Amino acid sequence: MNRIPLRREAVLLPRLPRRLLPAWRALRHGALILAVALSPATYDRATRRAAAQALCAAAWQPLPGYVLACVLIGAVATRIVAITAASYGLSHLALEAVVRVFAVELVPLAAALFVALRVAPEAVLRLARLDGQGGGPALRQAAALVAGNALAVWVLAIVGGVAALVVAYPVVHGFSLWGLAAYARVIGQVFDPVLALGLGLKILFFGLAVAVAPTAAVLETGQRDAGSLQMRLMARLLLLLVLVEGASLALKRF
Repeated sequence: MNRIPLRREAVLLPRLPRRLLPAWRALRHGALILAVALSPATYDRATRRAAAQALCAAAWQPLPGYVLACVLIGAVATRIVAITAASYGLSHLALEAVVRVFAVELVPLAAALFVALRVAPEAVLRLARLDGQGGGPALRQAAALVAGNALAVWVLAIVGGVAALVVAYPVVHGFSLWGLAAYARVIGQVFDPVLALGLGLKILFFGLAVAVAPTAAVLETGQRDAGSLQMRLMARLLLLLVLVEGASLALKRF
């Protein structure tokens, strides 16, 4: 892929400190890949097939195990919260706490980390092999990976959240239907339009971070060692996810 040499970047950005040039290159290349991925002209038959393969590898293949993990962890977390709330006389708030903490906050973050740990190392190796082939093939392959991995975060976050909501009811109320109306009312109160919009935007930014970060790491000038690329990628990705989650929590205070 085309790069701007370090000296030329220093000439173009004379006021930018030299130590910030790698961050500028990562931001520039990430924006380039995102623009290519959002262009409808990018998705010819081969690119669509590559995006579908990336989505299948990141979401469809691990989906049963991921759903099972969400169900088990959700059941344990719901039981712990329900018992703790009952001991303080706050059992009526247990389900709302589970929905707000587990389904809204933890499941999307877990989905992003799950996709990142599963596909990011492979994406780094694949893009590193394509890096010397010029802009066309590498950009299309990167766009396919961005689309597939971003959609994978969406799929796993939504499916995991639904699984957590489904398992929370029988843990608290059992398999009877007497508490279904109250549970539906709690879900409606939690997922108001503002929170639903915020949750959708958070999952969107999680998906973009997981999808774009590998391409930006590969396009670092002079980076060819796979181990160094993967370490740089995971550190950068963790920082991006923390920033997105922190911004989401901060905006809820306003």
